[in-house]
Amino acid sequence: MTESFHQHPHGLMLPHSHGGFTKMDFHIHTPISQCYEDNMSPELNLNTQPEDIVRAAVTAGLQVMVISDHNAVANIDPIRKVAAEVGLVIFPGIEITAEGGHMLALFETDTSVEHMTKLLDQLEFPEEERGNGSYSTHFWVDQCADKVEAFGGLAIAAHIDREPRGFVAGYFDRSIKQRIHGSDFLGGLEITDPRNKPNWEQGKMRYFTKPYPVVQGSDAHAPAEVGRRPTFVYLSELTLTGLRKAFEEYQDFVKFPSELERELGQ
Repeated sequence: MTESFHQHPHGLMLPHSHGGFTKMDFHIHTPISQCYEDNMSPELNLNTQPEDIVRAAVTAGLQVMVISDHNAVANIDPIRKVAAEVGLVIFPGIEITAEGGHMLALFETDTSVEHMTKLLDQLEFPEEERGNGSYSTHFWVDQCADKVEAFGGLAIAAHIDREPRGFVAGYFDRSIKQRIHGSDFLGGLEITDPRNKPNWEQGKMRYFTKPYPVVQGSDAHAPAEVGRRPTFVYLSELTLTGLRKAFEEYQDFVKFPSELERELGQ
């Protein structure tokens, strides 16, 4: 399949490798996250650098990726600096550990680390726990989504169908899960079982009837995992505004690889 190209606002030529859809990874960690490969296997002396993560993204054919460390933002600027050199677009983000589950918070491409740090402060994450995915704020997922929106971000409930940190698979009362799912501030859902994407999009999952944009992400904790579960999004512009617009028409503009291959093969 031939690649087409479009002009990035900063003059970079970025590939659209699938019919005008941008290949994205919504969920990527760095060694700031305590559960990253470097930290879990220190005997390997991996010393993963921003260049390694960016190189892995380019090798995987990504045009956009979300950096989403556990309750931390310290590695966003180093990744952004390297990514800018090769035309890779970064959405700065956080994977927030909340009561009820994890949540991805995505921000505009030029959002400062200082601004995102203020959100972490407001969520009451101690400095010494930033990077620790096991440490939870006392706010629930839907309360965090409210705060993320107030800070100009987009809230996506993370790996909702995976135990124990996805809210649908969590070990608590269904009525609370339904409350989280019905939040006015939740902008989308990340799932791990792609077979259920149409049902989540159409509000046809049992007990969960609100339709949502649905994405998947690698949840990469090592460079080799980057891009392993991409989502293709038709973006009018490579900004959070462009992503929000795509989410408004998600059934046409947000696709998993198998869906896009079927459609483009017709």
